[in-house]
Amino acid sequence: MRKVTLRLPTKVATDLGVVSARFFRHNESLAVLQAFAAGDAVTQVVRIRRRGPLPPNAGIERRRGELLGRYALRHFEVLERDEARNEVTALITWKIPKDLAALVREFGADVVPTEPFVIGPEETVVSFYAAEERLAKVYKLLNDLGIEYKISAVLRARGTRSPLAGLTERQRTLLELAFRLGYYETPARTSLARLAAIMGVSRAAVSKTLRRAESRLLSSLMRTGGP
Repeated sequence: MRKVTLRLPTKVATDLGVVSARFFRHNESLAVLQAFAAGDAVTQVVRIRRRGPLPPNAGIERRRGELLGRYALRHFEVLERDEARNEVTALITWKIPKDLAALVREFGADVVPTEPFVIGPEETVVSFYAAEERLAKVYKLLNDLGIEYKISAVLRARGTRSPLAGLTERQRTLLELAFRLGYYETPARTSLARLAAIMGVSRAAVSKTLRRAESRLLSSLMRTGGP
């Protein structure tokens, strides 16, 4: 397994419909923290850095309809704010454009996006995990589509001793999403039904995956937390 980081002109991302060129009139960058494709849509947890102070949440809420239309979004929701860094973390959902949908269908679970995945005004940095034998096909498809890119790094994916290392990719992804959306807060800010809708699976499947992830995580912590 390799972690690959590519650098490409942001025009590629705008041409594919990943982000609108208008976005950079008031914002410095868009970092994709998590992404989930379900049907013809993709839901993402993103971190948006503004050029100036953040508008109040009430102001964002008043402009919700305008924002949805401007950026062709189906959903936009502020999750967190960082006033010191002029950053907001948000949950967004948008329809997958035709060309991007072809890439998603081609690689599916064989290519797993990871950080850093940052879209700036001029340059976009894209990182993903992929099996070494799949890399030639990834590069060929990018070349066939005429996508200009530079390979910034190809690193061997290293294991980690973190308690999360014992989880499957799906378990880690769902656990992180549940945490980001406030599932473990009291009172909870999200529900199993909502997590299921984002992931494109049943409520029972989400519950089962979370229980297994929690059990493995607790088992790992108990084993390492002894005297």
